[in-house]
Amino acid sequence: MRNSLLYRVLRLIGLIIFAACGLTYAQEPSGNELRWWKGNLHSHTLWSDGDDYPEMAASWYKDHGYHFLSITDHNICAVEGKWIDPGKKGGMAAYEKYAQRFGQDWVQTREEGANLQVKLRALPEFRGRLEEPGRFLLIAGEEVSDSALDSPVHLNAIYLQAVVPPQGGSTIFEAIQKNTNAIVEQGRSTGQPILATLNHPNFFLARAGWLPNTAEDAAPVAGLKFVEVFNGHPGVFNTGNGTHVDMDRWWDIVLIQRLAEKKGEILYAVATDDTHNYHELAPGRANPGRGWIMVHSPALQAESLIAALEAGDFYASTGVTLEKIESDEKEIRVAVAPEAGVTYKIQFIGTRRGFNPQSTPLTDSEGKAIPGTCRYDGSIGAVLAEAEGTSAVYPFAGDEIYVRAKVISSKKQANGVHADDLECAWCQPVVGKGQ
Repeated sequence: MRNSLLYRVLRLIGLIIFAACGLTYAQEPSGNELRWWKGNLHSHTLWSDGDDYPEMAASWYKDHGYHFLSITDHNICAVEGKWIDPGKKGGMAAYEKYAQRFGQDWVQTREEGANLQVKLRALPEFRGRLEEPGRFLLIAGEEVSDSALDSPVHLNAIYLQAVVPPQGGSTIFEAIQKNTNAIVEQGRSTGQPILATLNHPNFFLARAGWLPNTAEDAAPVAGLKFVEVFNGHPGVFNTGNGTHVDMDRWWDIVLIQRLAEKKGEILYAVATDDTHNYHELAPGRANPGRGWIMVHSPALQAESLIAALEAGDFYASTGVTLEKIESDEKEIRVAVAPEAGVTYKIQFIGTRRGFNPQSTPLTDSEGKAIPGTCRYDGSIGAVLAEAEGTSAVYPFAGDEIYVRAKVISSKKQANGVHADDLECAWCQPVVGKGQ
């Protein structure tokens, strides 16, 4: 996607690690050949508040053409199983489906008094049953679920070795920073790269008393490199509401606050399911298959995928497939893999030098302050160019601080959160000469 020195270095590091690890659960690369791998980095099971067994959750993704999955249950990174009451967690119907799919030789049960109990297996116990070299990979994860000011602050830790406890904080910024630090520190101390992703900043905006994780909260957080621009949970206001900004706008505000004075890291965006509900597929449920990432990597191996993610060599999608994403010093090139009867709009979104940095706090009808991302004018996150069709090129003018591409299709998303949700794809920002 991007011919950056950073990416080449990260990819080389990843290949060295592959050799050291014997390419366990990896597709042997042919030279430096790259391909696209589809995955979801946010899902839940009966280990926390999901409604299905982890093997069944992983099987759904494997059966539907995904290459990798991270199960990210709340504040859990289990290394051994535990016993549960199947009638209370998930219901007997979920247990019966589980037993039918995996067989009684796999499903462990016991009698506890008059009650049946089922063993809930941990990742080390079941990954060998589901992983296949070059086809499907499971990556250890956790949703570090914290709060500040009585509002949720959640971050995913991807490819961790041990649970990361919530760190707390007196403000939302402090909670994001402290939890990011804890995730990054585990990666530093173990030598194993771990991704820290800020989850659903617009979670439950309509719930009284709950505050969003604002762009101003996230922008100064050191070490935070990823955010969910799309989350498939029906309680997440991806498109904002009458008061709060949508996630595209949120992302642009963070990007310009970080990049304008060359003080911060670029922020990449992922799309996820945040799956909780596997049995009832409906708009009001947190179902699988709504958002994913496509990672450009030489191997289906955790270190390789993470190196590509950290280099921005991926895109997020809710249905659109891209054939090409390229950039150099002159231009950005995007090409869509078209579907019959579907039209596409390709937008190049960015901010130029000379933008207006002034903001206005949110207030209610009486002029009282409302917690939320401030208002900025249209010079931030402007549509710099737009094209109809399956391919487009954006030539740099030379004053862009950053440019990112977004593809919007005419096709409605299958089982979307809302009936009119259209399939989209988000490309990662390219830093321009104006930075």
